[in-house]
Amino acid sequence: MTAWSRTQSPPPKRPNGSDAKAEPSTATQPAPGGDVYPGPVPIDPETVERKQTRPMGEFGGNLGCAFWTVFLPFFVWYVYGCTVMDEGGLHMPPWDPAWWHKLCFELPEGIAIRPTHLGFWSYIVWVLLQALMEAVLPGEIHDGVKLKNGNRLKYPMNGLLAFFLSHVVVVVGCFLGILDPTFVWKNMGALLTGSVISTTLASLWMLIDYGFLWKRHVNDPEFEEDWGVFSWKECIHDFWLGVARNPRCLHKLLPKTGGFDIKRFSNARAGLTIWIICNWSYMAAIYYGCTLKDNEPVCVEGDWSRVGYPAIFISLAHWYYIFDYNWNEPAYLTTTDIRHDLYGWMLAYGCCGWLAWFYPISYMGHLAGQQKPLNDNHVYFGIGLTLYIIGMYLFRVTNIEKHNFRKYIDDGKDLSAYKVWGKDVDYIKTEEGSYLLCSGYWALARHFNYIGDMVMCLGWTVACAGPNHGFPWAPLSYVAYFWMMDLHRLSRDELRCERKYKKDWHAYCEKVPYFILPGIF
Repeated sequence: MTAWSRTQSPPPKRPNGSDAKAEPSTATQPAPGGDVYPGPVPIDPETVERKQTRPMGEFGGNLGCAFWTVFLPFFVWYVYGCTVMDEGGLHMPPWDPAWWHKLCFELPEGIAIRPTHLGFWSYIVWVLLQALMEAVLPGEIHDGVKLKNGNRLKYPMNGLLAFFLSHVVVVVGCFLGILDPTFVWKNMGALLTGSVISTTLASLWMLIDYGFLWKRHVNDPEFEEDWGVFSWKECIHDFWLGVARNPRCLHKLLPKTGGFDIKRFSNARAGLTIWIICNWSYMAAIYYGCTLKDNEPVCVEGDWSRVGYPAIFISLAHWYYIFDYNWNEPAYLTTTDIRHDLYGWMLAYGCCGWLAWFYPISYMGHLAGQQKPLNDNHVYFGIGLTLYIIGMYLFRVTNIEKHNFRKYIDDGKDLSAYKVWGKDVDYIKTEEGSYLLCSGYWALARHFNYIGDMVMCLGWTVACAGPNHGFPWAPLSYVAYFWMMDLHRLSRDELRCERKYKKDWHAYCEKVPYFILPGIF
């Protein structure tokens, strides 16, 4: 077994009573090839010199992060309540105590947002199943980007197999009568609250283990100089944003990948696949005509005429979106999510709470909540489908263009021979050593790749509108959230790049002057 290596010997401990300052330990490029555990030459945690290079004060600092930690779950509960009790219409005022009392205590168990053992543990079992598949299913092992410590972490590329096996498990379970096809519709309220509890516990684990107890991890290959809590005054901010970039566990049990990457799993496996399964369950609820009668869930004999084109389109579009991600899984390793984002409550709840439930609720949950099936909006459906196709195309070609450029560089090939759109590639090589692509779609705007996502979700929303139905407020809430999230994320990315690349970033902005919309903004 080839261990990851550091070029220097382990630093000596200072003798008792000595005033000499120990040399700080820094990581260098790991030895290529082989397994990555048992890890680097052991270093003394007391000699590690950390540097606070993480973003501080984002999202409003401690007060802002505390607000978002409370507001976001309540927002999801509110949208869910609107789909269940108001057919997707906005209930006003949103703080109506009688409405909230009904949502929490008067609706049937499972549909109400009060937690249940079934809702909590069913999701825990699902997450454990996804983790087991990531750990044991066969697949190629790919290197991630170089970390600040010089290491490249290894990731299993078995997402596509896990995605399909997840479908098999659910379909077989329903066929054998072990699972109820309408389980999500009947238990979504409890699932929502269970995810708040579980992701909050996971985030506390991150804060305590990787924050306060960071010294336990100095010999892990993913440890970097800005890990851990630097000040108790920033604890709420650290809980929200995170204290480690790529926290891992089970290093010894998974030597081929150097451990189980918690952030990559949370971002890409547990939440993404359950989003799709929820959509299918909501479609089953539409098929069986599930509704609340006398405050009890009632489903009748199945009828495909209830399932309109919008429900089929939304389910297939979302399915393909996640299939496409898994098909191009290695490309995810070069994204901002993996390279720069910390793992705290924002990502833990954002992926395993918000994404997992709010995304299906906003569209398929909205359609399942309609008393009259949405199957007569052909013009709206056609417009939505067209917007989706345009958005999906832009999303894929822009991201693949940058991924191929980065991979070409990582493979050590000659950039003078590289072509984009049939022309020699144009780029800026920064003093820091990175390459900023200035050709193809990346010459149109610095963040043009986000246009595809933003157009896609607009297409989904238009497809959920109809002349004989109310305004699609629930789908539109997703668009509003997604556009605001993207623009905020891009502004954060701009600031990070300006700090990192300095004058090279200003030169890049001169060469590619538009932020996201060519010729406009």
